[in-house]
Amino acid sequence: MRPKCEINVRVIPHTSQRFPLLRKENMKIKRMRLTAVLPVVVTAAVVLVAPSAAAAPAACPNPAASDKDSGWGTTKDSTGGPIRVGASTGCATRFWPMIDDKLFYHCYTVNSAGQKWTHVRPDVPNSTDKQGWVLSSQLDDGGSTKRC
Repeated sequence: MRPKCEINVRVIPHTSQRFPLLRKENMKIKRMRLTAVLPVVVTAAVVLVAPSAAAAPAACPNPAASDKDSGWGTTKDSTGGPIRVGASTGCATRFWPMIDDKLFYHCYTVNSAGQKWTHVRPDVPNSTDKQGWVLSSQLDDGGSTKRC
């Protein structure tokens, strides 16, 4: 005769059912994480939105320029003016010409501050990506005589 085998099956309840305090602690940790992460997310959203709202198109005026002037010049001295992206001192610098660099004039414009700016192309290699605006008072002869 064969001996009788008995299998004891025991159902183990879910952790949160066995340890209700552990479940409460997990909820507290989740709330603490949310409380810690939420200010970071809000701050990041403000930082991402703020620059686009602050960057107004008028901050760096870039009027259309065409090659109307056959003249050229150089900067007044070694600290001469940078070639900028637009016709304002608030615009980014594109290129710093050396004192002996020849600058071919295209035309000039007067910005909202009443300053005369000349659109130039420096006589240097790869100059098409270096052309831009120079404050005419920083040029040896006052800049272009042809309005854009």
